[in-house]
Amino acid sequence: MFKRLIPGSLLNFSLVLLSLYLSLSPSMAQQSGMLKGKVLTSDNKPAVAVTITLRPGGKMAITNDEGIFMFNRVIPGTYTMKVSLIGHHEVERQITITEGKTVETKIHLTSSVAMLTEVAVTTASTRFAKKQSDFVARMPLNNLENPQVYTVVPKELLQEQQVIDFRTALQVVPGLTNVTNGVGSGGMGLSIRLRGFSGSNNVGAIRNGMATNFVSLSDPVNLESIEVIKGPSSTLFGSSTLVSYGGLINRVTKKPFDVFKGEVGYSAGSYGLSRLTVDLNTPVNEDKSLLFRFDGAYANENSWQDYGKTMTRVAAPSLTYKANNKLSLDLDFEVLNVKRNTTYIGSIPNTYTGNARSFDDLRINFKQSFTNNQFLSESKVFNGYAKATYKINSSWISQTAFSYGSTENTANYLFLALSSDTTFSRNVMNIPSSFGVNQVQQNLVGDFKLGTVRNRMLLGADYLQITTNDRRTKSLKYDDIVFTRPSVADLSVEKYNQMQATAERGANFRNYKTLSAYASDVISMSAGFSAMASIRVDRYESVFDDYKQTSWSPKFGLVYQVLKDKVSLFGNYMDGFTNQAPAILEDNPAEKSPVKPEHARQTEGGMKLELLGGRLNGTLSYYSISVENKLRLIPGSNTVYTQDGTQKSKGFEADLIANPIRGLHIIMGYGYNDSKYTKADSSVAGLRVTSAPEHTGNLWLSYKLPEGAFKGWGLGFGGNLQSDAFFVNSRPKVGKTTHYNPNPFQFRVPGYVRLDASIFYEQQKYRFGVKMNNISNEKYWSTDAYALREAPRMVNVNLTYKF
Repeated sequence: MFKRLIPGSLLNFSLVLLSLYLSLSPSMAQQSGMLKGKVLTSDNKPAVAVTITLRPGGKMAITNDEGIFMFNRVIPGTYTMKVSLIGHHEVERQITITEGKTVETKIHLTSSVAMLTEVAVTTASTRFAKKQSDFVARMPLNNLENPQVYTVVPKELLQEQQVIDFRTALQVVPGLTNVTNGVGSGGMGLSIRLRGFSGSNNVGAIRNGMATNFVSLSDPVNLESIEVIKGPSSTLFGSSTLVSYGGLINRVTKKPFDVFKGEVGYSAGSYGLSRLTVDLNTPVNEDKSLLFRFDGAYANENSWQDYGKTMTRVAAPSLTYKANNKLSLDLDFEVLNVKRNTTYIGSIPNTYTGNARSFDDLRINFKQSFTNNQFLSESKVFNGYAKATYKINSSWISQTAFSYGSTENTANYLFLALSSDTTFSRNVMNIPSSFGVNQVQQNLVGDFKLGTVRNRMLLGADYLQITTNDRRTKSLKYDDIVFTRPSVADLSVEKYNQMQATAERGANFRNYKTLSAYASDVISMSAGFSAMASIRVDRYESVFDDYKQTSWSPKFGLVYQVLKDKVSLFGNYMDGFTNQAPAILEDNPAEKSPVKPEHARQTEGGMKLELLGGRLNGTLSYYSISVENKLRLIPGSNTVYTQDGTQKSKGFEADLIANPIRGLHIIMGYGYNDSKYTKADSSVAGLRVTSAPEHTGNLWLSYKLPEGAFKGWGLGFGGNLQSDAFFVNSRPKVGKTTHYNPNPFQFRVPGYVRLDASIFYEQQKYRFGVKMNNISNEKYWSTDAYALREAPRMVNVNLTYKF
């Protein structure tokens, strides 16, 4: 059964690679040895999650809960083993590895009085603050050395906040707003606003640094972390079909490790929430060269409204094979099935004559769904990923990766258009669709010196294909409803089926192919100063339009560490672009015309902090992004575009992660954004962009008692705030002329403050938590292209057993 879920090409590719590596392993094993050890802290307790490094070669291992680490398949020779832990003296030890032998060692760390006065010793103190990433720069570059701003949300924070869906997981990111369930070509994904720009097609479309399905949902059950990389990032991640000019979201999935371990969790809560999760990890063979991990979830939840439901099923197996200390293979899959309602409050048409100018002016009952439990959409998602990493020598590493994504959708959309201050026009639309993504990527990553100058270099090539097809009905008017009434007529699925059976359908196809090459070099000219230069070229083809286009994307950055490994000043210039297929333009509505690539150019500067041994981590930045050749729909049309000028977005962001005292964690962020259309036509010129609030903020405080009779008990408190924004902000035409009313029609999205709280009890083998979301029962909205009413007060109880 599992084999039928895997596309043949990917299965064959994976099996060939795995067979090759397995065939190599016996000969490799005879030429290597093993290192095994245990690390103890100054109070003779196991040192957990400590990184041990072997030089030369740079192999790394991390201690488990018993303080044990292991290096398999080490080439015989003499190595320097380096062990460091906050609050303790660093240890370096010479180790000699002999062929076919296992070397065992024990390391006792000793306290450093100087460091202990600066920081209380606890291995958990920096668990939310680490910004380690293999994908942000695609090269060995830590946060203080990187001129780009990014946020890493680790799985530990997701667990503490009892996150049960990908949407909730994104709410702790500074500057990220309006995380809404989105639509697109029959998909069921997420939309966001980041630095004033929409990410309506691409939230989570980057997985382990590679392209996967867009406009598709995902589940957090197999997440190791979420990386939010700020600003236009086309140099490394390509066209903004899959990313946003404001940034991108990279889902980093869990990887197998070399000890048997697992956990089972169950969550129950308001409105029939029932969610079972499992995470199982085990070595497959005796020498632990083949590792396996399985993550899965089974969840059902009713809507908090009168009707509606969501059903989620996900299985995510992964394999790691270590052929030797030079060659390794990672292979993982996601199989996801989601059914849910897809109801949206849509646009406010030009014919609207009501007096309301805000959602607060409308007497909409938040509890009324205007749908039923049979009117559902379904999405079947499959993602596959394979990566081969080969260490060429001490300076160069080769990474070959393949990503595949496939989604089958049956979308039954319900759109509610505001006809008056009391009436919705209820419109339905059926879109069966298929999405496909194939990407092959080859990277060479170098870390070497030319004279006294250190170079960290990336050379890469990439092939990406995106295909979609759908057969959609037009938007069909079902009826008009008075939403101020206590009850509304039911939505008849039988009537809907009859409407779509006779409805006119249009076929839509996409086949986009992109061949790319890119290079990046970080030059460290002194201990504290480094410079980055990057370039990318894309050759884009829209097969069905018989159209090709070439785009270039540069990137530059400077970093100066005022205090080595503590404080850095940075600046960057970054470019993002979107390759455009021909479109119907306003000045030639009879046929499609060639369209220039959109380009977004960012300048940014700021400061990064990592103080107090990692217990205080922060970023301050100011950015300015200008988009040229902006392509947008003309007002009142769904098919005709104009490419008429620029959009300007500028702002300030700050985030702070701190552990001021043992057991207390503080995560907070603030974002200010000013985003307007400039040099555009008169309908929007000078006006603020919709769904882009000026002010956003997030806060999470948690405290777990580290000792005493109540050790393990903890409390959490925090939430999000967002200022007012516009759902509609444009100047209407004066009659049938080409002139626009100087006074814009503005419909506001009210700002809000939403607060959450939790209480939990955590021990080594289990965790129990109770989380209350929206404790003040705030009624608030999120918007992107559409508007959604957000959930009231809800309770989530979780029990997780670890083994």
